[in-house]
Amino acid sequence: MRILLIDPPVNSFTGLVKRGFPIGLCILAAIAKQEGVEEVKVFDVDKSASNSYGLNFTDQRSNMAAFLEGVNNPQNPIWEHIRRTVNSFRPDLVGITTMTISYASALKVAEIVKLWNENCVVIMGGVHASIMPEGMIEWPFTDAVVKGEGEEAFRSILRKLARGSTYFSDLTGVITKDSIEKASTPPLEVDNLDDLPFPDRTSLIDPEHYSPEDMGLLLTSRGCPFHCSYCSNFTRKTRFRSVENVITEIRQVKNTYGTIQFMFKDDSFTLNRRRVEDFCRTISHNRLGLLWECTTRLDLIDNKLVKFMKSTGCNRVGVGVESGDEEILKILNKRLTKEQIRAGIGILNTNNLFWTGYFMMGLPMEREYQIFNTLEFMKELQPPYAAVGIYKPYPGTKLFELAVDYGLVEPIVSNKHFFNTNPVDYFFKDPLKRMAYISEKRSIDLIAIMTKEFDKSNKKINNILKRGLSRKSLYFKDHKSLFIDLKRVFNWLSYSDSQK
Repeated sequence: MRILLIDPPVNSFTGLVKRGFPIGLCILAAIAKQEGVEEVKVFDVDKSASNSYGLNFTDQRSNMAAFLEGVNNPQNPIWEHIRRTVNSFRPDLVGITTMTISYASALKVAEIVKLWNENCVVIMGGVHASIMPEGMIEWPFTDAVVKGEGEEAFRSILRKLARGSTYFSDLTGVITKDSIEKASTPPLEVDNLDDLPFPDRTSLIDPEHYSPEDMGLLLTSRGCPFHCSYCSNFTRKTRFRSVENVITEIRQVKNTYGTIQFMFKDDSFTLNRRRVEDFCRTISHNRLGLLWECTTRLDLIDNKLVKFMKSTGCNRVGVGVESGDEEILKILNKRLTKEQIRAGIGILNTNNLFWTGYFMMGLPMEREYQIFNTLEFMKELQPPYAAVGIYKPYPGTKLFELAVDYGLVEPIVSNKHFFNTNPVDYFFKDPLKRMAYISEKRSIDLIAIMTKEFDKSNKKINNILKRGLSRKSLYFKDHKSLFIDLKRVFNWLSYSDSQK
């Protein structure tokens, strides 16, 4: 059996840099090898097709317009690259992962595979499969959809195929055209994360396109116990890998790829304080000499913990600020006040730790003064890097329900919608009418103002210097990473100049 696991293209169309590698698909590759499958490859199209260096993440509408154009252009060379890869590898099974933002691209990949060989089994999964599996299985080029954390379902599918069967309707967590009623069942969860194999990075196609830092992407927990109204996380049950298990993978990656900088992509890395302290002690005791970054919440840190983290190599932290308006923070159910946010940022600044602040705007009930409250709060906090997201309604969230109540979004859309709509406008009845209390024209103006102000903040010379200084220890140990970063920043600034 030959298996090809595909992460569909997005950044190939936008020109934006993509960090890391597809962890979930590489775990599935490892499972396939445990089941005796020798020919298995992971095809991250964005990494394979090009080495993009763009950093202009702020201009989301423009970026996603380029994505939409690429998806609908049959002559785009990305699609031919996928066709050649599929035809060269000649898989018996193709697995495709997708988030909502990349859904149209995933559907197109499934179509390419089936037109190449209608007998090739096409399985789809990922975050979007856990939110809206119905549309996925209705797509004529999809054989089955895995809902939730799909490792064990994938193992069951492989065992079926090994016995010569393509009947998957009886498998837990697997939805077929004969079992669409299973779309409403709860998503699957893995109880013990230590039971999972490490991601098989050796299965990646075009490994030369991955830097040692890319290979240092790790996920050490799953699930989030918080109930933010904008989050579509389908599991609230938090499970942690043991520190010993994580350290073993770190050693393996470090020895194999020479990785120095690691990225922990947990929803809230410091959720379990005792575990983080144990992790830091282990790093220090074993003198692993690694650098690392993580994402967390501002109410899950204190001065002692951050100081300890930094002493063991933590050089960057991402935190969600979201809004500078107290009323909006309550609606977001963030369980954070502006004072708590200020206190958390103060801790990061006191320890001179580089941080990225994530903000959002354009909520269904948001008013103009509240958007400007967020802008003023950003300027007050002075993040070394600030990312502002235009609110995008995702099914399964409280904010989506509110947007439906306001008459702004459609609760159900067809697959055609994803091919005809800019991803920042998914589900909106009228993309120009995003907010109940702000006119269409004014919303466009406000998005432009926020985008410009955040971009201007990020390009301040002191913020660019802070960005570089946060990685100076990495540059001393890995000179190549310095040249990669310089090229990215040059392209970023050059793009900005060309837009003036």
